[in-house]
Amino acid sequence: MELDRKIKDHEFGDLEELKDVFYNIGRDYSGVYENYFSDSFQNRSCYLCGSFIKEFEEDFFIKALSYLKESKVNYVLGVRLSDELREREREFAMENSLIYYESIKNEIRREVGKRLSAEGFPPCIDNADVEIVYDVETRQIYLVEKRRLNLYLYSRLSRRVTISSWYSDTSLEEGLKSKVMVPFVEPSEVRILDKYPIITERNEDSIEVSGYIMRKVREISGREIGVIMGMRPIKRVYRLLVYSTEPIGEKVYEKLYDVYVEARDFQELREKLSSIKGEVLLIDLVKSEGKHKSLESIS
Repeated sequence: MELDRKIKDHEFGDLEELKDVFYNIGRDYSGVYENYFSDSFQNRSCYLCGSFIKEFEEDFFIKALSYLKESKVNYVLGVRLSDELREREREFAMENSLIYYESIKNEIRREVGKRLSAEGFPPCIDNADVEIVYDVETRQIYLVEKRRLNLYLYSRLSRRVTISSWYSDTSLEEGLKSKVMVPFVEPSEVRILDKYPIITERNEDSIEVSGYIMRKVREISGREIGVIMGMRPIKRVYRLLVYSTEPIGEKVYEKLYDVYVEARDFQELREKLSSIKGEVLLIDLVKSEGKHKSLESIS
């Protein structure tokens, strides 16, 4: 033990100053304390949890194990602290400038998870059906059903139909009657003639709504969601329909031309539009490159 070693190496001047340290560490260090002090060891309650954390862990373990023996579901563990305990922990961390420390919630989850695993019921982080939550204030457990989310690839043939209902009443979310998550988007006036990823609770093999064509890839887990939401194209190709009195790009009809422009994203495309000799009438996203393209091969 590091503290014992430092005492033996005479790294501390006055051992009396260490008494409070031993008291705060707790009964586990009483044997070391007795090696250096003649008076009896003082039991002190933990400032944060009142030394109830072991009771919390034992109670949570017994109740979770009882539930799992009857239900046998894939699960993860959760802990709900009382408002008082949560605030006390927050203030302690701030006052002592603690950046890296294990929270009470994490310690309880870790210890209970280890004991449940030893009983043959390991937590299932990536594919949980429910979250078993322990409320330290009521000493009860309750269940939170985990949402099932599905990965789709979509194209958008319409214009001015936003994805989020936050920006418009005419939106994909309104058409789906469901919230969605997307790692990246194009402005609503840009048609998307490529395959972009989208995540939703809807669960059909294919969906067509409001000009969006969606094909289900598969159900995904929490860790996969984080990976997908971090994906970005490294290159995008836009097709511009341009009215110009000078020949540019591919002629479509009379003074209408298709012009293809590569850009990292729409912002970079916007910067390049100033060099286009003519009036840009329409914009389509026709191709993209990046890690998100690997999603097309997942089944």
